[in-house]
Amino acid sequence: MTRSVLVLGGTAWLGAEIARQAVSRGWDVTCLARGRAGAVPEGAALVESDRSGPGAYDSLLGRRFDAVVEVSWQPRFVQEALAALAGAADHWTYVSSVSVYAAAQEPNTEDSRRVAALDPTVEPTIAHYAEAKVACEDLTVAAVGHRGLIARPGLIVGPGDPSDRFGYWPARAALAGEGPLLVPRDGAPTQSLDVRDLAAWILDAGEAGVTGPVNAVGEQVAFADLVALAREVAGHSGEVRAATTPWLAMREVSSWSGPRAIPLWVPPGPFSPIGAHSSERYRATGGGWRPLEQTMRDALAWERGLGLDRERKSGLTRDEELALIDQLP
Repeated sequence: MTRSVLVLGGTAWLGAEIARQAVSRGWDVTCLARGRAGAVPEGAALVESDRSGPGAYDSLLGRRFDAVVEVSWQPRFVQEALAALAGAADHWTYVSSVSVYAAAQEPNTEDSRRVAALDPTVEPTIAHYAEAKVACEDLTVAAVGHRGLIARPGLIVGPGDPSDRFGYWPARAALAGEGPLLVPRDGAPTQSLDVRDLAAWILDAGEAGVTGPVNAVGEQVAFADLVALAREVAGHSGEVRAATTPWLAMREVSSWSGPRAIPLWVPPGPFSPIGAHSSERYRATGGGWRPLEQTMRDALAWERGLGLDRERKSGLTRDEELALIDQLP
């Protein structure tokens, strides 16, 4: 019997990958979205709907789904979708985030303390992201109970990454070529999970009936090892110039994400949570990890297609990087 899945989204990165893989499995796939982020994968049906407006789910009423996947971080959207559709799904996955954890621990488990939930009636901004995700988790558990999976991804990476973080390293190493590459001297460990592995696990977990919270995270990799792999994949043969955290801070170079930042880098310390999440339950429920080298090579191919010297959402420009290298002692 053909399985049916509803993806609330399905045109953006993770949602589109979930829909694409579900189609490849021969499932009946429906995506509810505004349709602005891109087309749904071939073989999936698009239900165009603005979730901020009235009657957003009216066209789905009366239908039943084996699984529903929700990715929004807006509590009102999550609450209204649950009110309309929770009773029509055998299994419900809410894609949350490891950002819900209140403090860095080694490692954070699914039982670790979360931040306080945002009042669902409050319109959140990105500054409320973690609190909004907690509110969405609570709304989901209250509505679907034992039928619900709370997936908590960490850093999602791979070709198509809209954040421009992971791809910065192989792209920059390739662009540098025989020239110098600026790296921080120290950095907290990272956990990178390929979007294709996350999507496959979400579908498998829904089919198997996995419920409760699960940290969907990658294998812990030292920051220096991630940079070394990027250099190897890109064929970088130039000098590596290392800078200390205080030196970078004095020159207004930020960490993790955004313009004039060193992507994925977090200075080591007691509050460095990037690579501090337990993957035990993810692995126990069938979660897979493809080789990080494969993800890196695929990300580099995608970056080459866009242009290695393009304007990025995250990272130093090559000119900024070279200017900083010139200032190093």
